[in-house]
Amino acid sequence: MKKIKITQIKSGIDRPERQKLTLRALGLNKMNASREVEATAQILGMVRTVNHLIRIEETTNDEVAENSSRNISVNEVSPATIEEPTAAPTVENPATQVPVEEPVARIDPEEPR
Repeated sequence: MKKIKITQIKSGIDRPERQKLTLRALGLNKMNASREVEATAQILGMVRTVNHLIRIEETTNDEVAENSSRNISVNEVSPATIEEPTAAPTVENPATQVPVEEPVARIDPEEPR
């Protein structure tokens, strides 16, 4: 999956609350703070929301991410080009299943014992 490096270049002060929360969700708390994240559809949507406050760089390889990255626009990384993760097969574990309890006989207070 592609990775992108997001760097906050403008302050979130005097911005709508929604944009402040989006910056926080991206992990950007301070000016010039950077995060390297996978380019999923959810992340790209958040990036579009605050693209005027951040700089986006596409990293080419995990080992050389620090040395070789290029600036890209939001439109270059489209959700159609992103590989969707495959769902892992589900295996039912009998230890995690809740045991079914037998119904308890109700005692009627008016019925003699």
